[in-house]
Amino acid sequence: MRKRTYLEADLGKTKVSATAELCRAINSDCDITINNRRFQKSQDKAPVIFCCVDSIQVRKIIWETVGKDCLFFCDTRMAAEVMKILFVTGNGDREYYPTTLFAEEEAYTGSCTAKSTIYCANIAAALAISGFTKWLRRIPVDKDVTLNLLTNDLIVL
Repeated sequence: MRKRTYLEADLGKTKVSATAELCRAINSDCDITINNRRFQKSQDKAPVIFCCVDSIQVRKIIWETVGKDCLFFCDTRMAAEVMKILFVTGNGDREYYPTTLFAEEEAYTGSCTAKSTIYCANIAAALAISGFTKWLRRIPVDKDVTLNLLTNDLIVL
């Protein structure tokens, strides 16, 4: 199933294709390999993982498969105007991240790509990339950032 992504011109494109095109438009020197298939435990593991999936159960499978091996792990979660960005870069956050996983039936079931909350998804993406650039620069990265755009509450651990 294909979903609407980013711009109207992206209708019909996969999320990874639209993202790669956007990255290349920003910087044509980007070396991007597209892997447009479901996660499999047997696939090659990368040192940097952005976990941007809709299912908490799939997050758990991904974490159990790559968590101990990756150098940088970012999990973006969203429910309407509330987002949580989790980072694992070392320093005790490998033990913390599994505590944020919960049963699938406890998950909020709304769409994170609903037109009314696309601005929230864009902010979540910006926070994820901000954490990655900090990590690349060897600046400490917070392990848990929660932002509620309705109340302007920001919680950072």
